[in-house]
Amino acid sequence: MDASTVAASRAADRAETAFRAAYGRAPAGVWWSPATLPLLGDYAGGHDARVLSVALPWGVAAALAPAPAPAVDIRTTRSPNRAVRFTAPRLPRRLPDWAAALPAVLTAAAHQGRGLQIMLDLGPFDAAPALTAAYAVLLAATELHQGADAAADRSALARTARELLADHLVPDAAEAIPDTALRATADHAFLADFWTGRGRLLPLPLAQAGLRLLVVDAGTGPLPKRTLAQRREECARAARALGVSSLREVSDLAAALARIDDAALRHRIRHAVAETHRVNAVVGLLRAGSAAEIGPALNAGHLSLRDAFATVCPRLDTAADTAVRKGARGARMAGSGHRAAALVPAERVDAVRAGIHAAFTARRWSAPLLGVADPAPGAHRLR
Repeated sequence: MDASTVAASRAADRAETAFRAAYGRAPAGVWWSPATLPLLGDYAGGHDARVLSVALPWGVAAALAPAPAPAVDIRTTRSPNRAVRFTAPRLPRRLPDWAAALPAVLTAAAHQGRGLQIMLDLGPFDAAPALTAAYAVLLAATELHQGADAAADRSALARTARELLADHLVPDAAEAIPDTALRATADHAFLADFWTGRGRLLPLPLAQAGLRLLVVDAGTGPLPKRTLAQRREECARAARALGVSSLREVSDLAAALARIDDAALRHRIRHAVAETHRVNAVVGLLRAGSAAEIGPALNAGHLSLRDAFATVCPRLDTAADTAVRKGARGARMAGSGHRAAALVPAERVDAVRAGIHAAFTARRWSAPLLGVADPAPGAHRLR
């Protein structure tokens, strides 16, 4: 049994047990959505990014059952006696972070007025647990209210998720892309194009290549929203100065840089254009069956985020640098400032983990959370 199956099964056990204890009956089922991790393409300046990401073996299990009343009652296995309750259109004034995206899903026309009892088990390594929980609940509620065929149409479900959760998604960081969470398959990455709305799976058989994905949660907070907003504005300003609608339209980087005097804008252009090229190069490698060769693109992406986009925090920079020095093929900050990812030969995983722990200890930082993963399946019903 692979790691993702084990993690999901254990989460389902916890969710079902807590559901029975809280509500005095069995759930109608238990559904799962994985946390996701961007590998390349995030931080390209906003809604025109082309992001390559993977589903992780950790995520959210949601045990659900229809309720006799129209109210929604949501709890977690961490605090099963504390419920979030609401009835559309009357919503709570304040919600815990993990529940922030759930009303947007459950007050949609297809689910409004239908009572539900929900128990969530929230997993580690998730920089956007509210969105991961929302995907699991959306899948479950769609199956309960609209049938298995509606739940099986993952492209349509991902579009629904993007529409319902637009106010919660942060395309710059690409922490929890709906298409990746809902459409991913094992040993594949998902390429999502925010500009066109299209996406596709690409083979990423790390185990076959003798590699593992080491995920580092440095315990840092997300980048300030003002930083993300500033980078978006800078990229938009640079595009206007170049006479294009998006920096993705720039094909000649040298010529573009020669037209811009502002040093900051030159840096943003350099990152956005080069990151697009890196994504394209990695897509080509994955299509060619050369997953083992993508490490240099991760390294280059990290250096670009640090030096040209100015979004890398010291802890993630230390984690990425240490991972490469200890034998990783490539490493990069991933997402909003919580995590880094390293592509590590299986025989070097222990050495890389030890090196990162030692580097954090030497700087008197709190120990990072480290997990080893293969690309996992997307959301599905567990039982």
